[in-house]
This record gives sequence, structure tokens and C-alpha cells, in this order.
Amino acid sequence: MNLKESPRPLDDVLYEFSVVAEEPDAALLDQFARQYPMYAAALTDLAVDIALDALRRESEALAAEPAMSPAVSRAMSRFNNQLFAVRQTRTGAQVARGASVQNPFTGLSRGEVRALAEGLHSNAVFVLMLRDRQIDPGTMSKNFVSTTANQMNVPIELLAAHFAGLPEAMARQHFKADDKPEQGTQVSFEQAVKQSGLTEEQQKYLLSL
Repeated sequence: MNLKESPRPLDDVLYEFSVVAEEPDAALLDQFARQYPMYAAALTDLAVDIALDALRRESEALAAEPAMSPAVSRAMSRFNNQLFAVRQTRTGAQVARGASVQNPFTGLSRGEVRALAEGLHSNAVFVLMLRDRQIDPGTMSKNFVSTTANQMNVPIELLAAHFAGLPEAMARQHFKADDKPEQGTQVSFEQAVKQSGLTEEQQKYLLSL
């Protein structure tokens, strides 16, 4: 079918996007945005809404666990150990991978996600990669982490601890299984910048931080 001559209805595209995966990620959003550029803004809004709703549900589920359960105790211990290490290094580069930490992106509204993307001279795809820890924190500059923390108005230690954790899908698996999951694949900061559909000017700004 020639999309230019007979584009699919917006509702059909949004429905397909919402059912392809349980929780659409940045890669899926980029794929659909490239295939249906005329619907890119609507797809981005839907992806952000789905992602934020999923994070809120997960946070509520974790909060509902018994306070003294072994899983919660282990998670709290890992978090405290990791946060201490992050504060010592100030960058989080030497933090043990796999600990559970607070995701500072959880409470962001759609408008706040857009504002963060604009503040970082990026887009929603790039912000979702930060949210899902799809970027290797060892390749992020301290200035970038500091700039992002300032834009989000959160402590740099908290943001560094978030980036140092497992990729989001792996972190969820960690809470659901006794065995430690295999390390998720992450891309370098430079790769993320170049693969997020950013303009040349946006890429230049982020790579200069």
C-alpha cells in the first residue's frame, strides 16, 4: 500500500501501536514514527501515557508488598548500598549493577516529559531511553547527568543511581524471579544520541555536554 496516497487512519495506527507490545519502548516508538511520520506526535503522546501509567502501576504494586517480606528487605538493602556507592563516586560509574532504585521519571506528566525533552534539546524518544536505562551510564558525562538532574529538579545522586541500575525490563524481571537475569543490552551515549531521530543541532549540543 502506498502510504502517501492512502494513509491508514490514525485510530488504526494508534491501536496497532498499543497492542504490539505490553509496554511500548523507545525503539518501537521510533519504528512507528518512521513508518507513519504524519502521526509521530500522536504516537509519542500515546507512548508517554502508556509508559507513565505502567510505571505508576508498578510503583503502587511494589508499595503494596508486605513491609517485612524478604523481597522488600533485599531491595531496600541493595538500594541503600547502591546509593552510598553513588554518593561516594558522585557519578555512579562504580555502582553494583542490578540494584533497585527509585525511578525519578515515574511521576512525570506528559507535559513534564515534553518540557524535559526541550530542556535537554532532545525528544521524547531520547527521554524514554533515559527512563528505561537503555544507555550505558559509563558513557555519560558528569556534566550531562548534572544538567539532566537540574532540569528534573532532583538530586544528582538519585539520578545517577537510577542510570546505574538494570535496564527497566531486566529490573522488573529481577523482582519476579529468584535467579538474577542476564544483563540487558545497552547502547553508548553517543549511539543513543545518533539513533533517537534528533536534529544535527540537538546531537551536537548533547555530545558537547
